[in-house]
Amino acid sequence: MTDPVDATGGAGARPATPRWLVVVVASLAAVFIVVLFFVLGRHLPWFDDSGAVVPTSTPTLSTTPTATATAESTSTPTPEPVAETGPVAAGVHPWTELRGGECLDPFTSPWDESFTVVDCAAPHVAQLIARVSLNPDPAAAYPGEAAITSQLNLACTAPTALDFAAAAAYPDVQWQASYPVSDAQWAAGQRDYSCFISRSSGEALTGSVQAVAAG
Repeated sequence: MTDPVDATGGAGARPATPRWLVVVVASLAAVFIVVLFFVLGRHLPWFDDSGAVVPTSTPTLSTTPTATATAESTSTPTPEPVAETGPVAAGVHPWTELRGGECLDPFTSPWDESFTVVDCAAPHVAQLIARVSLNPDPAAAYPGEAAITSQLNLACTAPTALDFAAAAAYPDVQWQASYPVSDAQWAAGQRDYSCFISRSSGEALTGSVQAVAAG
């Protein structure tokens, strides 16, 4: 009778692999896999981190500053208000703006609502030589038209209003005046009378015939 063949050491059995060899092979395989993935990953677009640098600060646009005007460090003195005296500038003005001394052309009536002021050195047909308040008191009663007109001849030919030497150059010089003609106008604030000089012939005046204030 034949003895049974030993399963571990018989002639037809494969010899067992040493354990240390298995460990070495497994370690080499693992290293190979890691290296393989690293090499492949370097060629993939999601592994390229060259454009993924995060700036440490937000970039700003550099511009060349534009020069701007700056206010003066020293304050400019405020001029004192100037009293509205003397003739107004050339041009068309409502009668309420005239102050006296204005040369006028054309001239129709002392009751016109507006007047054209011109240079007195140029020929003109009339001149406003005076505009004077009758009574600046707001509580004053209207004196009446007769009381006003009775004073106008002396007022408009007074040497403080009319330059007699200049007016003597014209043989037909005349005066005309406007004034408040009713209690309603007086109550509305029309308290002035205005004296106009012109020529009865309608000829032109040259130069001013207004008296020059002393001083």
